Amino acid sequence: MKLLSTKRTGLLLASLGLLLVAAVACGDGSGGGAAGRSGTDLEYRSFSGVGDNATATAVAEAAAAAPTAAPAATASPAATAVATQAPASGGTVPTGEATLATNEVVAPSGTPRFCSAGCAEFVYISGVLDTLFRPAYQDWLGEFPEDGVLATGFTLDPDVKYLDFDLREGVQFHGGWGEFTADDVVFSFNDANRNTQPESIHGQAGDFAPLIKNMEALDKYKVRLNYENYDSRGIRHRFSSFWQTAGIVSKAVFDDKGADGMRDFVIGTGSYELESWVQSDKVVVNAVPNHYLETPSVAKITYLEVPEASARRAMLETGQVIMAQPALADWNALVALGFEVNLDSGHGDIRNIGMTGNWWEDTRFYDGKVLERETADKPWVSDNDSGADYENARLVRIGLAHAIDREALVESILDGWGTGPMYFAYQPPTSHPITLSHASPYVDKSRGGEGGAGGWEYPLDYDLAKEFITEAGYPDGFDMDNVWSGPPGLPTELMTAIGGLWASELGVNVTLNNAVYSTYRPGLVARTTSEPFLGCGDDANTSMPYDWARGFVMSSWSDGGYGVGMEIPWAADNYARVALMTDKAERSASNEAFAELGIENALCIGIVQAPVGTVQNPDLIAEYKKLPQAEGSLQQMNHMASLKLK
Repeated sequence: MKLLSTKRTGLLLASLGLLLVAAVACGDGSGGGAAGRSGTDLEYRSFSGVGDNATATAVAEAAAAAPTAAPAATASPAATAVATQAPASGGTVPTGEATLATNEVVAPSGTPRFCSAGCAEFVYISGVLDTLFRPAYQDWLGEFPEDGVLATGFTLDPDVKYLDFDLREGVQFHGGWGEFTADDVVFSFNDANRNTQPESIHGQAGDFAPLIKNMEALDKYKVRLNYENYDSRGIRHRFSSFWQTAGIVSKAVFDDKGADGMRDFVIGTGSYELESWVQSDKVVVNAVPNHYLETPSVAKITYLEVPEASARRAMLETGQVIMAQPALADWNALVALGFEVNLDSGHGDIRNIGMTGNWWEDTRFYDGKVLERETADKPWVSDNDSGADYENARLVRIGLAHAIDREALVESILDGWGTGPMYFAYQPPTSHPITLSHASPYVDKSRGGEGGAGGWEYPLDYDLAKEFITEAGYPDGFDMDNVWSGPPGLPTELMTAIGGLWASELGVNVTLNNAVYSTYRPGLVARTTSEPFLGCGDDANTSMPYDWARGFVMSSWSDGGYGVGMEIPWAADNYARVALMTDKAERSASNEAFAELGIENALCIGIVQAPVGTVQNPDLIAEYKKLPQAEGSLQQMNHMASLKLK
C-alpha cells in the first residue's frame, strides 16, 4: 500500500469524522439509498393484498401503530430454451416469523405506471410479485440461462425484431384474482413502458422505451415482445429479478378498480402475499402455502425501515432483526462477535465520481431528436468534445483522478474489505484479464503517453495533479459546490476524505450535498445537473457481465429517463454497436475500447470497489440462499422463500 506523508495521513484521518466545509448543502439526513425515496405524496398509506381500499380510519390506525425508530447505535441472443424449476410439492406448512432491517421503505403502488423508482423493484424483490425469470443460485457471471418463473422459455426472431415468451400455466393470483395469463404480462409491461403509457413514472419507464415497442398476447400463454431496439444483454438484463424489470400484476384488478383504485392493491403470484405496506415504516408479507414454485418455510416476514446503519447494527446485536446491511466499517467487528457476512448476491459497487454537465450530443442517437441542453461554466465541464475548452476541462478531471489515494481508502474506510483501486466506473473487476492487461500507470497523451490505450492506473501524484490543473488555468484551484454523496454512509466518508486532500494539495474546495437521492435525481432526468455526484450509473458495479452493452446512461439513449449528467457521443455509439453484437468476445473487446476512452476522459473517475452484502445471525438462521442481484433495493435481501430458521 502506498503510504501517505505524515501531513496527508493526518488530513485523511481527520476528515473521516466530518463533512467538508459547509458539508450539508440541501441535506436533511433522512436516510435513503441509491434507489431514493419516491417523489409522491403518499407519506402514510396502508395497503392490503386483498379486500377493499384502505379507509381513512385504517390509514390513521396504521400510522398510529408505527413503531418508533430504533435508537442510534449475457448469454448469446440465439433462440434457446430456459431451464425451469418444478412446482413446489404440496404439504409444506410455513411457520415462524422473521424481522429484517432495510434502509428504506418506499411509497407503494399496485399500478405499474405509478410504481416509481424503488417501488418498481421492491414489489418483486420482496417476493410479492413474480418476474418472468430469475438467476440461478450462485450464477454470478450469468454463465447459465436464467431460471424460468412465470415464463418457461423464449424464442428469439432470427432478425431480432421480436421475442416470444412461453408462459407457465395454472398459476393463481393472490386473493382470488384469477389465473395468470398473457394478458397480465402485456398489461404489466405496457402500463410501465413510457412508449405505451406516456404518463408512466414506473422506475423503468424510460429504460423500457428505447427497448420495447410494445407487448402483445399471441394466445393465453404466449406473449410477443416487439423490439424498439434489440439489446444483446437479453433476458438477465430486463426480464429477470437480477436487474430492473417489471413485476407481473393482475389485469383483472385494473379492470375492476381502474388505475387510481389499483394503487391500493399490490396483487401478484409470488411466494409471499402482502399484508401491509406503510411508507417510511414497514412492509409485512405472509407465506403462500403450496406455492407453485417454492413454498416458503417462514410464515411471516417483516421489513422494517431503519435508515441509520448504526441502528441496523444495534438491532442485529440485540436480536431485534435476523438480517441487515450495516456499514462496511462494522463488518469486521460483527464477524468477531460470530455474525456471518452473506455475499451470495455477487455484487460489488465501483465507487466513483461522476463529473456531470458534459453535454456533447446535439441530437438523440437513435432517432435524431434535437437535444436542448444548457452547459454550465464549471472547470470540469466543456460544451463540446474538441478544442481548447474541452482540453482544459479534461486536464482538470485527469488532475483530480491523480489525487486520490485509493489504496489508503481501501484500508481505512473500507476496513480492508474492498478488492482494490478502481479507475473508471465501467472497467472490469481488478482480477479480470482485460483489467490485468492494462495494469500499468496511465500516461496522458499530453505527456507523451498512450492515454487510455496504455495503462489504466492513475498514479497517486499530487504534484502531477497540480500540474494538470495549473495547465488548465486553475493554479489556485477552484470551488466544487454541492457534490452529492447522499446521507451519511460510505460515499460520504469517501468524498470527505478525498475532498480534504484536494483542498490541501490542489486548492479544490468541496462542499457536500447529503440530501436523499430523490432530491438530486430529478436534475439527472431533466438534464439540468452540473454538480458531480458519487456514482455514474447502474453499470458501475462488478456483478454486471462485462460483455453487456455499456454507454446507455452516459448518452442520449437514456434521454427521457435516468442519466448520469452527461451525454457523450462515443458512449452512445458503443451502446448502439454492442447491443446488436451476437459474439461475446466482440462485445467485450468493444467495451474495452469504451473503457480506454473513459480513462482518457476521466468523466466517471473510479475510486474503489466495495462488496455489497448482508450480515446475518447464524444462531437464528439455518439456511438462506440469496440469489445473484445487481439491483440494490431492499439492500439485496431477496429470495426469502429459501430462508429457514433454527
